[in-house]
Amino acid sequence: MSVLLPKTDAAPPPARRRFFDWRAWVVAVTLLVAVGLSILLGARHQAQQAFFGMRLFPLKAAYDFELRGSDAQPVRLDQLHGKVVLFLFGFTHCANVCPTSLTNLAQVYQALRPEERKQIQVIFISVDPGRDNAQTLQEYTTSFDPSFVGLTGTKQAIDQTVQAYGGSYQFVPGSSGAANDYSVDHSAYAYLINRSGMLELLYDNEKLTNIDRMVGDIRAVLREQ
Repeated sequence: MSVLLPKTDAAPPPARRRFFDWRAWVVAVTLLVAVGLSILLGARHQAQQAFFGMRLFPLKAAYDFELRGSDAQPVRLDQLHGKVVLFLFGFTHCANVCPTSLTNLAQVYQALRPEERKQIQVIFISVDPGRDNAQTLQEYTTSFDPSFVGLTGTKQAIDQTVQAYGGSYQFVPGSSGAANDYSVDHSAYAYLINRSGMLELLYDNEKLTNIDRMVGDIRAVLREQ
Protein backbone atom coordinates (compact mmCIF):
# COMPACT_ATOMS: atom_id res chain seq x y z
CA MET A 1 0.00 0.00 0.00
CA SER A 2 1.46 3.32 -0.97
CA VAL A 3 0.96 6.65 0.70
CA LEU A 4 0.35 9.61 -1.51
CA LEU A 5 1.90 12.85 -0.25
CA PRO A 6 0.06 16.03 -0.98
CA LYS A 7 1.54 18.13 -3.70
CA THR A 8 2.63 21.64 -2.85
CA ASP A 9 3.82 24.52 -4.92
CA ALA A 10 5.44 26.30 -1.93
CA ALA A 11 9.02 27.40 -2.55
CA PRO A 12 11.75 26.24 -0.16
CA PRO A 13 12.57 28.72 2.63
CA PRO A 14 15.17 31.29 1.56
CA ALA A 15 18.70 30.80 2.83
CA ARG A 16 19.76 33.17 5.58
CA ARG A 17 21.80 36.06 4.31
CA ARG A 18 25.12 36.47 6.02
CA PHE A 19 26.06 40.00 6.93
CA PHE A 20 29.08 41.72 8.54
CA ASP A 21 28.41 42.55 12.18
CA TRP A 22 30.39 45.79 12.57
CA ARG A 23 29.37 46.14 16.19
CA ALA A 24 31.03 42.86 17.14
CA TRP A 25 34.14 43.93 15.22
CA VAL A 26 34.34 47.20 17.16
CA VAL A 27 33.97 45.38 20.47
CA ALA A 28 36.71 42.91 19.54
CA VAL A 29 39.13 45.63 18.48
CA THR A 30 38.42 47.62 21.65
CA LEU A 31 39.16 44.59 23.79
CA LEU A 32 42.41 43.92 21.93
CA VAL A 33 43.54 47.52 22.42
CA ALA A 34 42.65 47.42 26.11
CA VAL A 35 44.56 44.17 26.63
CA GLY A 36 47.55 45.55 24.74
CA LEU A 37 47.62 48.71 26.84
CA SER A 38 47.34 46.68 30.04
CA ILE A 39 50.30 44.54 29.02
CA LEU A 40 52.34 47.61 28.05
CA LEU A 41 51.57 49.49 31.27
CA GLY A 42 52.20 46.38 33.32
CA ALA A 43 55.60 45.87 31.70
CA ARG A 44 56.45 49.54 32.25
CA HIS A 45 55.40 49.29 35.90
CA GLN A 46 57.55 46.19 36.38
CA ALA A 47 60.50 47.97 34.78
CA GLN A 48 60.08 50.85 37.22
CA GLN A 49 59.78 48.49 40.16
CA ALA A 50 62.98 46.74 39.11
CA PHE A 51 65.00 49.75 40.27
CA PHE A 52 66.00 50.05 43.91
CA GLY A 53 66.07 53.85 43.82
CA MET A 54 62.96 55.95 43.37
CA ARG A 55 62.52 56.22 39.61
CA LEU A 56 61.09 59.40 38.16
CA PHE A 57 58.42 58.97 35.49
CA PRO A 58 58.27 60.49 33.05
CA LEU A 59 61.97 61.23 32.97
CA LYS A 60 62.94 64.87 32.61
CA ALA A 61 66.09 66.59 31.47
CA ALA A 62 68.41 67.32 34.38
CA TYR A 63 69.05 70.98 35.13
CA ASP A 64 72.31 72.02 33.47
CA PHE A 65 73.99 73.72 36.42
CA GLU A 66 77.14 75.81 36.09
CA LEU A 67 79.34 75.80 39.20
CA ARG A 68 83.03 76.08 40.08
CA GLY A 69 85.49 73.23 40.44
CA SER A 70 88.75 72.90 42.37
CA ASP A 71 90.58 75.04 39.81
CA ALA A 72 87.91 77.76 40.13
CA GLN A 73 86.93 77.16 36.50
CA PRO A 74 83.27 76.85 35.49
CA VAL A 75 81.92 73.29 35.33
CA ARG A 76 78.63 72.52 33.61
CA LEU A 77 76.64 69.33 33.87
CA ASP A 78 76.49 69.20 30.08
CA GLN A 79 80.25 68.59 30.02
CA LEU A 80 79.58 65.18 31.57
CA HIS A 81 77.07 64.11 28.93
CA GLY A 82 77.63 60.43 28.16
CA LYS A 83 78.42 59.54 31.78
CA VAL A 84 76.18 58.49 34.63
CA VAL A 85 76.35 61.27 37.23
CA LEU A 86 75.65 60.76 40.94
CA PHE A 87 75.57 63.92 43.01
CA LEU A 88 74.42 65.24 46.37
CA PHE A 89 74.27 68.53 48.23
CA GLY A 90 76.11 69.20 51.46
CA PHE A 91 79.00 71.05 53.10
CA THR A 92 82.43 70.03 54.36
CA HIS A 93 81.70 70.87 58.01
CA CYS A 94 78.80 68.43 58.00
CA ALA A 95 79.16 66.13 61.00
CA ASN A 96 77.29 62.99 59.98
CA VAL A 97 75.07 62.94 56.90
CA CYS A 98 77.55 64.12 54.26
CA PRO A 99 80.54 61.95 55.25
CA THR A 100 78.28 58.92 55.64
CA SER A 101 76.68 59.44 52.22
CA LEU A 102 80.03 60.00 50.51
CA THR A 103 81.50 56.93 52.21
CA ASN A 104 78.59 54.85 50.91
CA LEU A 105 79.00 56.27 47.40
CA ALA A 106 82.71 55.49 47.54
CA GLN A 107 81.89 51.87 48.39
CA VAL A 108 79.42 51.75 45.51
CA TYR A 109 82.00 53.21 43.15
CA GLN A 110 84.70 50.76 44.20
CA ALA A 111 82.30 47.83 43.83
CA LEU A 112 81.94 48.60 40.12
CA ARG A 113 84.24 47.09 37.53
CA PRO A 114 87.04 49.34 36.20
CA GLU A 115 85.35 49.73 32.82
CA GLU A 116 82.13 50.74 34.58
CA ARG A 117 83.85 53.29 36.81
CA LYS A 118 85.09 55.09 33.69
CA GLN A 119 81.45 55.84 32.87
CA ILE A 120 80.54 57.21 36.32
CA GLN A 121 81.14 60.60 37.93
CA VAL A 122 80.34 61.33 41.58
CA ILE A 123 79.90 65.02 42.47
CA PHE A 124 79.58 66.73 45.84
CA ILE A 125 77.94 70.18 45.61
CA SER A 126 78.66 72.42 48.58
CA VAL A 127 75.93 74.85 49.61
CA ASP A 128 78.42 76.61 51.92
CA PRO A 129 80.70 78.65 49.63
CA GLY A 130 81.67 80.95 52.49
CA ARG A 131 83.77 78.22 54.13
CA ASP A 132 84.21 75.70 51.31
CA ASN A 133 86.76 77.24 48.98
CA ALA A 134 88.25 75.33 46.06
CA GLN A 135 91.14 73.81 48.03
CA THR A 136 89.01 72.80 51.01
CA LEU A 137 86.42 71.21 48.77
CA GLN A 138 89.01 69.34 46.72
CA GLU A 139 90.73 67.89 49.80
CA TYR A 140 87.40 66.89 51.31
CA THR A 141 85.91 65.11 48.30
CA THR A 142 89.09 63.30 47.24
CA SER A 143 89.51 61.93 50.76
CA PHE A 144 86.60 59.62 49.98
CA ASP A 145 87.80 58.72 46.48
CA PRO A 146 90.35 60.43 44.22
CA SER A 147 87.84 60.50 41.36
CA PHE A 148 85.18 62.42 43.27
CA VAL A 149 84.64 66.05 42.27
CA GLY A 150 83.63 68.92 44.54
CA LEU A 151 81.71 71.90 43.17
CA THR A 152 80.32 75.12 44.59
CA GLY A 153 79.45 78.56 43.30
CA THR A 154 77.79 81.85 44.01
CA LYS A 155 74.72 81.87 46.23
CA GLN A 156 72.59 82.56 43.16
CA ALA A 157 74.04 79.62 41.22
CA ILE A 158 73.67 77.32 44.23
CA ASP A 159 70.09 78.43 44.89
CA GLN A 160 69.11 77.88 41.26
CA THR A 161 70.63 74.39 41.28
CA VAL A 162 69.08 73.35 44.59
CA GLN A 163 65.65 74.61 43.59
CA ALA A 164 65.84 72.99 40.16
CA TYR A 165 66.27 69.60 41.84
CA GLY A 166 63.55 70.17 44.41
CA GLY A 167 66.00 70.52 47.30
CA SER A 168 66.43 73.03 50.09
CA TYR A 169 68.99 74.27 52.59
CA GLN A 170 69.08 76.65 55.53
CA PHE A 171 71.88 78.09 57.66
CA VAL A 172 71.54 77.47 61.40
CA PRO A 173 73.55 79.80 63.69
CA GLY A 174 75.75 78.20 66.35
CA SER A 175 75.62 78.91 70.07
CA SER A 176 78.72 81.12 70.11
CA GLY A 177 77.31 83.67 67.71
CA ALA A 178 80.60 83.81 65.78
CA ALA A 179 80.38 84.45 62.05
CA ASN A 180 81.78 81.03 61.14
CA ASP A 181 79.89 79.15 63.84
CA TYR A 182 76.91 77.73 62.01
CA SER A 183 75.58 74.53 60.55
CA VAL A 184 73.48 73.90 57.46
CA ASP A 185 70.26 71.93 57.25
CA HIS A 186 70.00 70.58 53.71
CA SER A 187 68.32 67.99 51.51
CA ALA A 188 70.06 64.66 51.78
CA TYR A 189 69.06 62.91 48.55
CA ALA A 190 71.53 61.53 46.05
CA TYR A 191 70.50 62.14 42.44
CA LEU A 192 71.31 59.85 39.51
CA ILE A 193 71.45 61.35 36.02
CA ASN A 194 71.71 58.90 33.14
CA ARG A 195 74.05 59.14 30.17
CA SER A 196 71.46 61.00 28.12
CA GLY A 197 71.31 63.78 30.70
CA MET A 198 67.96 62.73 32.16
CA LEU A 199 67.28 62.78 35.89
CA GLU A 200 66.27 59.19 36.54
CA LEU A 201 66.68 58.01 40.15
CA LEU A 202 66.67 59.39 43.70
CA TYR A 203 68.18 57.79 46.81
CA ASP A 204 67.61 58.71 50.43
CA ASN A 205 70.17 58.07 53.17
CA GLU A 206 68.83 54.62 53.96
CA LYS A 207 68.99 53.43 50.36
CA LEU A 208 72.57 54.65 50.03
CA THR A 209 73.61 52.06 52.61
CA ASN A 210 72.60 49.16 50.34
CA ILE A 211 75.73 48.92 48.22
CA ASP A 212 74.71 45.85 46.19
CA ARG A 213 71.35 47.29 45.16
CA MET A 214 72.94 50.62 44.25
CA VAL A 215 75.47 48.84 42.06
CA GLY A 216 72.63 46.92 40.43
CA ASP A 217 70.81 50.15 39.60
CA ILE A 218 73.90 51.74 38.07
CA ARG A 219 74.55 48.71 35.90
CA ALA A 220 70.92 48.71 34.75
CA VAL A 221 71.18 52.40 33.82
CA LEU A 222 74.43 51.76 31.94
CA ARG A 223 72.61 49.11 29.89
CA GLU A 224 69.78 51.47 28.95
CA GLN A 225 71.66 53.27 26.17
